Amino acid sequence: MKTAFLVVVLTTFVACDRSGESSRPAARPAAPAVAALRLSQAPANALGVKAAKDAGPTANVAVTGRLYDVTTGYAVMKLMDLAIPYCGETDKADECRTPWDYCCESKDTQATNSLLVEARGADGQPLATPGLGDLELLDQVTVTGALEKDAHGNLVLLAKGWYRASRPTVPDYVKWPR
Repeated sequence: MKTAFLVVVLTTFVACDRSGESSRPAARPAAPAVAALRLSQAPANALGVKAAKDAGPTANVAVTGRLYDVTTGYAVMKLMDLAIPYCGETDKADECRTPWDYCCESKDTQATNSLLVEARGADGQPLATPGLGDLELLDQVTVTGALEKDAHGNLVLLAKGWYRASRPTVPDYVKWPR
C-alpha cells in the first residue's frame, strides 16, 4: 500500500514538471575573451540594424537589435532590427514555439533587417567560446564595433563590445533550443 502511494505521488510530480521544453536552457559560460566584451552601460547614439546597414561601412558604430541566431561554439550572432516583431510578439494568438527564428517573416524581410555580428581574435578569426554568457535569443542587445563589408559584399559588424538592454517574457509553450 505504501509503495503504491509513493509511486502515485512520484508519478504526479514527474507528470507536472514543466521544466523540459518550455524552460530556458542554462546559460553557457563565455570564454574570457568573450566575457570581456560585456559592457556595463548602454552605448549612446545606437542605430537600428536597418539604419546601420543603410549607412554602410564605418569604423565606429553602435547597433541595437534583437538576438535571433547564434553560431554554436563561436562569438558569432545575428541581430534583427527592432522594427520587425518576433513571431507572436504582436499577435498573441500566434503560438509560435520558436519566436526568435522570425519564421513569420519572409526571407527577404529577414535578410534586409538582419546583421551578422562577429567577435574576432587577433588572428582575424571568430573567437571560440562555449557560450555568450548572459546573452540569450530574443534579448535586445546593443553592439559596438566596426561595420565592414566581407569578401561577398555583405555587411558584418566586428564587435568590440555589447550590452544587453532587455529580455522579453515569452509564454510557457516556447520551445527553447538546447
